[in-house]
Amino acid sequence: MIKITILKSILIIAASVLVLASCDKIDAPYIVPNTDPIEPEDTAACPVPKFPAVTAHYKRALIEDYTGHTCVNCPRAALITHDLKDKYQDSLVVVAVHAGFYAKPSTSDSVWAYDFRTPAGTEWDNFFKVGAVGNPNGMVSRKGYPNNQQVLSPPSWANAVKNTVSEAPLMDLQLITEYDSAKDKLCIHSKISFLQAFTERTLKISVIITEDSIIQAQKNNDVTVGTTPSILNYVHTHVMRGAVNGIWGTPVLLIPENSSFAPVVTTFQTHFTNFNLNTMVPKNCHVIAFVFDAETKEVLQVAEVQVVE
Repeated sequence: MIKITILKSILIIAASVLVLASCDKIDAPYIVPNTDPIEPEDTAACPVPKFPAVTAHYKRALIEDYTGHTCVNCPRAALITHDLKDKYQDSLVVVAVHAGFYAKPSTSDSVWAYDFRTPAGTEWDNFFKVGAVGNPNGMVSRKGYPNNQQVLSPPSWANAVKNTVSEAPLMDLQLITEYDSAKDKLCIHSKISFLQAFTERTLKISVIITEDSIIQAQKNNDVTVGTTPSILNYVHTHVMRGAVNGIWGTPVLLIPENSSFAPVVTTFQTHFTNFNLNTMVPKNCHVIAFVFDAETKEVLQVAEVQVVE
């Protein structure tokens, strides 16, 4: 038994409804409060919405395309993600993570001086050793870690996505966003609905922002994609722009050893506010959330919504 504080997070187990308030004590499994500097939502400023009922549950896959604006082979990889997105639609979420050597800005040429790197993207690249293998490379739902099989070449992404979306979902994940343009304040609401039982597992949620339609130069060596050796007006898509709740997210479910968690009708909600888009264009931005296993890092479910419809 542990002592926790939860703001506006609801745990419903079977037919019982437990509203967790400050200093409540509960038995395992433990719902862990948000510990990120981004404070849980102030419901007076941004009321918690009612999530619509989900009638069909399905597994979604996450492609993390590790890239850089001076990587000559990366436009071809981006085209692969574009084609896969067209095929799988909402069952696939794509994030272009600019990190590593080929994402470094130039100090001598203004054309290549822009910088899409983020602290989270750089940390992930170092941790999963994607850039160490070379670019373009990526991961599909971060499968393969810690057996050093997580890094996949672009031709391998299609089969990995196919296998992932064919799996039975362990949970459903919903997102609702509210953006106040006058205050440049983004409110993000997520709801996790567990569909299967868990044993001895710690789950975390990461929330990130991506942006589309950013026109900047991109080096390229494939004439079927665009001009070579550079595309000066290249349209960058799915660009990771920031992590809302820290590099490694925040815990949502902790199940100690020799314990089990039978969800039946269990949901958990998180809310984040006071995130500013700054120079980003709201209509081109998306919020992506993914729930992952804290030990294996595997992404178990992912969801994506536009900031502004």
